[in-house]
Amino acid sequence: MNVRFTALAAAIVVSTTGLAFAAPTQNTTIAALSNDRGSDRNLRNVRRRLERIIDQLQRDQRDYGGHRVRAIQDLQQARLEIDAALQADAAH
Repeated sequence: MNVRFTALAAAIVVSTTGLAFAAPTQNTTIAALSNDRGSDRNLRNVRRRLERIIDQLQRDQRDYGGHRVRAIQDLQQARLEIDAALQADAAH
């Protein structure tokens, strides 16, 4: 069960962070060019997804050999990095 949870947590982190860095579609590229807030919007969307994932993991009653707690900590760190990116973007 620990292996399955670890694989699930890794998939969540990869899919979540992958969404932040996925190649933009033509529509998002146009939006980013016409409005400099395009990447800002993407970061905010990913942050909201992270919030939901963290909440789901925090409500889970199982420990999974400590992997759940470590995944929560990693996701919280990712959230802090996104917050820092948003602050840097706002400063420029």
